[in-house]
Amino acid sequence: HFIVYRRDGCWQHTNRGSVSAPFKTREAAIESAIEDARNTNDPGVEVIVQEPETTAETVWRSADDSVD
Repeated sequence: HFIVYRRDGCWQHTNRGSVSAPFKTREAAIESAIEDARNTNDPGVEVIVQEPETTAETVWRSADDSVD
């Protein structure tokens, strides 16, 4: 899973201990995480956003991705 979250005033994402940061916006971090997730070619990979209120939302799944 790629986890997108806000830390120290900026957005970042992590996967298996590797952190990509900083991103100025939530959307930019999500877009980067989705791009990196697609590049794994893992059919079960997901991008999950961890909101500051401790709620989490899956925003992308490779199984649901259809490239036209």
